[in-house]
Amino acid sequence: MRFVTLIVGAGLAVAGLAGCASTAEPVTAPPPSIVPPAPSAVVPSAHPSLTLGSSQPLISVRGTVKDGIEPGCMLLTTDKQTYLLVGGDRAALKSGATLTVYGTPEPELMSTCQQGTPFRVSRVEN
Repeated sequence: MRFVTLIVGAGLAVAGLAGCASTAEPVTAPPPSIVPPAPSAVVPSAHPSLTLGSSQPLISVRGTVKDGIEPGCMLLTTDKQTYLLVGGDRAALKSGATLTVYGTPEPELMSTCQQGTPFRVSRVEN
């Protein structure tokens, strides 16, 4: 008797689930109202500080170069500030060197170096 109850219960469960199945045709394309617009030819920059011709003023900073905690990251430390050096002549930017760099601070620039204010170097002098 228990075996018959089990088979009947299983049959009802399968029949109940079969009733949930949809017979509608699958959707192959989104409705026209959610089709994204065609991309425009000109895309405005979300980061003005990353564009050429930055609006930041060119400044000079004198300090000592040191290696950052992440490989390939170079810092310039002064009495008041630490800068992450972005670009510049890497042959001149040796750890321990005291020198002057010219460029623009770019505090909005994202970096994996995790240290200092990003500073885009345009020129290096001893």
